[in-house]
Amino acid sequence: MTALHEGSPPAQPLSAQSLPAQPPVLHMTDIVKRFGSVEVLHGVHLEVRAGEVHALLGENGAGKSTLMKILAGVQPATSGELRLNGEPVRFRSVADAAHHGVRMLFQELSLAPDLSAEENLYLGDMSPLVSDRELREQAAAHLRSLGLDLPLGVPVRTLSVGERQMLAIARALVGEPRVLVFDEPTAPLTAPEIEKLFEFIAQIRGRGVAVVYISHHLGEVFRIADRVTVLRDGQNIATSDVANTTQQQIIEWMVGRHVEVQSRVQPVSGDPVWQIEARPVGASPLHLELRAGEVVGLVGIVGSGRGAALRSLVGIGGESLWNGQPVRSLEEALRRGIGILPEDRKTEGAVLDGTIRENIALSSLPEVSRAGVIQSGAEGRLAQDWIARLHIRPAQAEYLTGALSGGNQQKVVLGRVLAAQPKVLILEEPTRGVDIGAREEIYEVIAGLAAAGLPIILSSGDAQEVLGLAGRILVFRGGEVVSELHAPVTLEEVIAHVTGARTH
Repeated sequence: MTALHEGSPPAQPLSAQSLPAQPPVLHMTDIVKRFGSVEVLHGVHLEVRAGEVHALLGENGAGKSTLMKILAGVQPATSGELRLNGEPVRFRSVADAAHHGVRMLFQELSLAPDLSAEENLYLGDMSPLVSDRELREQAAAHLRSLGLDLPLGVPVRTLSVGERQMLAIARALVGEPRVLVFDEPTAPLTAPEIEKLFEFIAQIRGRGVAVVYISHHLGEVFRIADRVTVLRDGQNIATSDVANTTQQQIIEWMVGRHVEVQSRVQPVSGDPVWQIEARPVGASPLHLELRAGEVVGLVGIVGSGRGAALRSLVGIGGESLWNGQPVRSLEEALRRGIGILPEDRKTEGAVLDGTIRENIALSSLPEVSRAGVIQSGAEGRLAQDWIARLHIRPAQAEYLTGALSGGNQQKVVLGRVLAAQPKVLILEEPTRGVDIGAREEIYEVIAGLAAAGLPIILSSGDAQEVLGLAGRILVFRGGEVVSELHAPVTLEEVIAHVTGARTH
């Protein structure tokens, strides 16, 4: 079942040129946000009008999500002013923001999978005396008013991804919000579902709802948005009518006109040492050759297929063949000599209440054990070796990993992976949440490993990071590789391919 009626006409979003300028619904002025001593938003401004689709753009880490979380009541601003229809407001929670008519659809949908659509629609707002029949009738009327046709009375987990996305939108529209924020809404959707979503946005903007639209797809922005605001490094760079700018101009605003990327790319030659075929569930197969010392970068936005391909390489959400040998589980990947630095070091990489010594030795237990008993002396020597190699601070093997900075935690996880002497290395978001100094140190380690002949697959949402390390870059979009780029290549070119502004 589709999320909207099959007979609905194609989306025809109203443009700023076809509507008279409406008064602003939302003013965010001089918004500053600090986390401890680190300031991530430096006096940001945003104005959104009634019935407008306003695109908020910027690279990862530009400050978009932080700004919108302040708007949605997830976290407070350190300073600055927020006004709705001219009235100053300061939200203490998501519920408080919703009460004032501000709703945000996050990338990760917060639906209760075992409850029905009608229960999800009114979760937290249901009268304790309402009957199932009354709730279903109320939900059906609300969905009809939005032109939606969703199954009622069945668990939400039985709905398609597109139906769940539409349900989340319908829930956000309960109570007639004044501002609706979409954060990468098309990431989980198929092409027909995206068309339905665009039609839906056209409907709600016709009701006078102010829409903030976050996306890395510039084609979407030029199709549905009236104006665009670009952030870079927590600062306003530009606000412009979409009709008066170009995709190339927006890319330049996003990355800066004079982008200097320190390249650590090293030339490689010789025959491939790895022939790899990844078979992710729900995405296209990936065929990849790796040479000794080669760094191959994978780039693509959330939902592009990059993550699915990477997981299938280690037997998660699919399977892979490495030189003809199957990998159907993480354990099998490790036995084949595939070292994996996971995306989330806190939940997948490190034991935070363990010491540096214990963490580094985790993947090398046979080497530090005798007759099945771990030898603390051998553990300590192994740990001190990698503490020195990776410049982990403090250089104390008995220090608790959870007490380290993010960058040093990441180095501990990397030390654990490298201590097992992998034959090939997979790095997923290797510097996410890492400060600038630690990031440069990790880059030097990666470049050194490649120089020593270790083949590396590097997956990152930071195009500049990939550009500085990889000699070959695979661009994912729509569940498959759409471009293969070879150094030297500019950051603008990479982002143009990622966003679809350039396809060949």
